Amino acid sequence: MDFITREKVVMIMIFLSTLLRKSIFDIEGRRLGSLRDIYVTLHETFPVVTALVVHSSMGNGNADMLIPWSQVDSLEEPQIHLTVKQSQIHTYTPQPDELLLRRDILDKQIVDTQGFRVVKVNDLKLAQIKKTVRLVGVDISLSGLLRRLGILTPVERLTNVLPMRLSERTITWNYVEPIQVVRTGASTGQLTPALAGVGASVGGVVPQVQLSISHTKLADLHPADIADILEQLDVEEAGAMLGRLDTETAADALSEVEAPLQHEILSELDPERASDLLEMLPPDDAADILADIPQEEAERLLSLMPANESQPIRELLRYGAQTAGGIMTTEVVSLSQDMTVEEALVYLRQHSAHLEMIYYLYIVDDEHRLVGVVSLRELVVAEPITRLRDLMDRDVIKVTTDTDQEEVARVIARYDLLGVPVVDSDNHLVGLVTVDDVIDVIHEEQAEDFSEIAGASVEEFEEEERFTWRAALSRVTWLSVNVVAGFALALLLYQVFGSVFAFNATQVHVSGFLAGLRSHVAVNGLICLIPMLLLTSGSVGTQALGVAGWNLRSTRGRDFWRSVFRELRLGTVGGVLASIVVGLLTWLLFHSPLLAVALGLGFGFTLLVAAISGLVLPTLLQGLRLRGSL
Repeated sequence: MDFITREKVVMIMIFLSTLLRKSIFDIEGRRLGSLRDIYVTLHETFPVVTALVVHSSMGNGNADMLIPWSQVDSLEEPQIHLTVKQSQIHTYTPQPDELLLRRDILDKQIVDTQGFRVVKVNDLKLAQIKKTVRLVGVDISLSGLLRRLGILTPVERLTNVLPMRLSERTITWNYVEPIQVVRTGASTGQLTPALAGVGASVGGVVPQVQLSISHTKLADLHPADIADILEQLDVEEAGAMLGRLDTETAADALSEVEAPLQHEILSELDPERASDLLEMLPPDDAADILADIPQEEAERLLSLMPANESQPIRELLRYGAQTAGGIMTTEVVSLSQDMTVEEALVYLRQHSAHLEMIYYLYIVDDEHRLVGVVSLRELVVAEPITRLRDLMDRDVIKVTTDTDQEEVARVIARYDLLGVPVVDSDNHLVGLVTVDDVIDVIHEEQAEDFSEIAGASVEEFEEEERFTWRAALSRVTWLSVNVVAGFALALLLYQVFGSVFAFNATQVHVSGFLAGLRSHVAVNGLICLIPMLLLTSGSVGTQALGVAGWNLRSTRGRDFWRSVFRELRLGTVGGVLASIVVGLLTWLLFHSPLLAVALGLGFGFTLLVAAISGLVLPTLLQGLRLRGSL
């Protein structure tokens, strides 16, 4: 009997941050330097380590050595040992497809094709099986960042005491988009001495690392998922990513991107490419994008399209953006009432590829006036020789081109429709509003309603040149209600509990200001005004939350910080105006100028803090992936 023994395979998992700056020793125990970086090749699904970059201070000046992995023993020990003497180290020449982990991947943004997002690499996970070391994943969690700073262990001990845990979030490398290295010039395979890790060059050539969007991975994603990735990239990177996709996929993804970002991404493309993408979109989606860009640029893009493709878009641009005409599509089924069922089915087979929805078939007369509707089910089960005039329902629910989009949404919801036809003033069929357009309208209206309830109108974001004073004054109008209510409550407290507080405003004068503020009398007097402060600061925070909701949905990067500075200006202006009002009311009610100044300044500062907190905290919670209710 033959006994087969299998060697036990041991896999060593280690993070790059724990390897960097480790000492390197040759086989004789001579220290050569410290680990500076690691080369990997991208030939396989999980990149293989090919060489170590060792920073050495031996000899004259500082130098970097490239040691091939074949001469390295293991990464498991506290120090890294070679299998040869220093004099036997081979010269290693990096290949064009190789990357440095620290310089080219660490701290870079990558595309997570499993989570449909762009993430930052905080650490890299390596796995050693026998003599082969591979890059197996990227750590995007806070733990990875703390590990690099060397404080992960004490922080974990602290969190073990608290009701929270630091979780490791690692994306396996096969779900990460590969990185493309663009080099210019020839490489000699030697690192330029005494250069920082990120700035190091190979043979005097500095690699430019950029995201490479492969057709095989991203093309398999849903357009909405591609749009999520686009929205997280910088505008330049998003434009480059869109430019690498095929036209149909790129157009579908562009239509899913939030409206404020579509034009920015489109502007990064060549006019011909941008025009091709718009041509692939349904006319209503293309019109929505062109409506948000300057007229000259829109006209240039339309001029690059064939006339039969640009004409429907031009017609839609004539209507108001918030009307049925502005959100409808012109790709609607219209059949003559004199057609038979068989003729109608033949027509649908020939033209269905160019129609957005064929569940409802609208019947028109010789002058293209809407006279009836037939469902696809009714058409399929009817006799082939039946005339459509005998089959159609003449009671058609419809809207006109100037109907407000919110009313269109109510009509579709009320009658449980998948779409509603749009007619002009003479009852000519001109388009169709589908339920997916209505969903977008509902989201938009909800955002507007929430912002208006909070006292922060959406128009503030659309009028950037003169929004500050206009928005500040509109918010102060809402705040005045809380100020009046708060002062009324303060007076009530003062009247009811005045004897307990024994408030005496004369104690708070210039000569005895500090002593007065320390006194039991002044402190209890100020307590009367706390409800007003809480009411008003809560209102300001709610307004800022409305702004934060808008920012999280439609801004990123520099746009987010622009929103922060805009809210800072709004909070400052609103705080100054409110401080003046509160100071005057305090002086009139309590006849103490210094108390009025103190309360006014404190009130203004509180409003500013509430505004900034309401804007920044939701964004911070989202970045940490915590629930907003926390």
